[in-house]
Formats: sequence, C-alpha cells, structure tokens
Amino acid sequence: MSPPFSMNLPVLRSGHPGTFIHVEGDRSPAGICSLAVTDSGRCYICAARDFFDALRAIRLILEARDVQVLCNGSREDVWPSPKSRRKNSGLLAYVCKPGQFATEEVEIFDDATDTAHVSVSAQEAYARQWLASAGGR
Repeated sequence: MSPPFSMNLPVLRSGHPGTFIHVEGDRSPAGICSLAVTDSGRCYICAARDFFDALRAIRLILEARDVQVLCNGSREDVWPSPKSRRKNSGLLAYVCKPGQFATEEVEIFDDATDTAHVSVSAQEAYARQWLASAGGR
C-alpha cells in the first residue's frame, strides 16, 4: 500500500466486535504522514513523522472512547524499526518475539482480528521489554 489510501478497519467497541472505522491516509511532499479517521460521524485527523505514529495518536483518541482498532499496528507484538519508519513511512512493522531478532514484516493497516490487541501504553511497554530481551538489536 502506498499513500494516498482509504480503507475500513474493524474495531471493538466496549469489547464488542462488528463495527468499522473509515481511515484515509496521505503523505505530504515534506514527508508528513496524516490519517483522517471517521468514527460514528466524528472525524479525527492526526499527522506525524510516519504512519505508525499517526496510527498511535488516533488509537489514543479512540481508546478514550473505548474503541480498539483491530489491525496489525495495534497488536502487542508489532513494532516498527527505525529503518522501516524511514524506508516505508512506518507502513511496515515487525512481529517481535521475546529474545529473538525480528524478521517477520507485516503491514500495519492489515486486518488482524484473530490476534491479541492492546492499548498503546501496553504495546509500548512490550516493545521496550522486547528490545531489552533481544539485546537492543
């Protein structure tokens, strides 16, 4: 996937599946990545240095409304490398297993309804633990 893009992503609302949010993404000539998310008639727009950070900002807004996005970018065990952030604007990230070097890449906006999803803070904590267990690689 390359910008601009538009898609619907599945979400959990108060722990219940079956609804979607609409996501539109674009990258400016200056390299700023922006996401516009429409949820229940409300539109949220976030811009960041890459799409992973823009998704993280959107997730924080939605978490406050008890909405959890079910995509690879919200999985506990997924985190981008500095290289993937630069090369792919954060659209690709790695599956991180404790004590192992990450090699499996996933697209952050791909549907991942069959895997565990967590809050932004829990994902960040897992990434810190993984980095320490993998020897800072």
